[in-house]
Amino acid sequence: MDTSMYHAFAAVESRHWWFQGRRRIVAALLRDQLRDVRRAKPGGLDILDVGSGTGEMVEMLREFGTVTALDSSPHAIDYLRQRLPEGVSARHGSIPEDLPRDEMFDLVTAFDVVEHLNDDLAALRAFRQVLPTGGRMALTVPAYQMLWSHHDVYAGHVRRYRRAQLRDLVQRAGGFQVERLAYFNSLLFLPALAARSAGRWRRRVSPRVAERVDPHLALPSPLVNRLLLGVFSSEAGLLSRVDPPFGVSLVALCRAC
Repeated sequence: MDTSMYHAFAAVESRHWWFQGRRRIVAALLRDQLRDVRRAKPGGLDILDVGSGTGEMVEMLREFGTVTALDSSPHAIDYLRQRLPEGVSARHGSIPEDLPRDEMFDLVTAFDVVEHLNDDLAALRAFRQVLPTGGRMALTVPAYQMLWSHHDVYAGHVRRYRRAQLRDLVQRAGGFQVERLAYFNSLLFLPALAARSAGRWRRRVSPRVAERVDPHLALPSPLVNRLLLGVFSSEAGLLSRVDPPFGVSLVALCRAC
């Protein structure tokens, strides 16, 4: 990932509608899916967050237990340590080579991470090695290759996924049972598709557009930001009842078996 991306994340993620909406949706799903694990371990779970970035999701995960954060960027780790100086073990290391294989965790999370890796299968197999039977893995990834845009290039993505592709990846990794696999950011799917199609057309007309700073990280006006956050985060309740047929992102919650 471009180093400037971490600076952009740190500047906007505590306010930006997309980061805050994802945080609310994932937190709601984890509360639902981890009930039995949390009852068995009332003192809190041992959590490994892989590809932690600057710490927005780590902050959320502290609701569920003690977090060990791992990221391949020293810049991200510096931001994370400034943001969460206590209660989090922040480590710099490559993924998956530097996972702490001498430790076991109740939950491994990777939020918008494996799409950056050339070998996503090796990463999931490594995640399984640090989970006991009954432990959990939670992933989010971007969906649909047709949504590929300058944002994916700027962020260092290798691919986007369909639901069947992500299910197949988890099954090929071995040792996991998929408990929940669903699209999200569905209510804004059509606007996102239109915006990214328009962006590709603009770059064909004027290639220098691709050199600009990623517009997906621009903070909209407060009113628009609140509106988009309200629409996006409303899916936290929706996902407890239905599986949307499409979405800008995918979430997978799996049990180690």
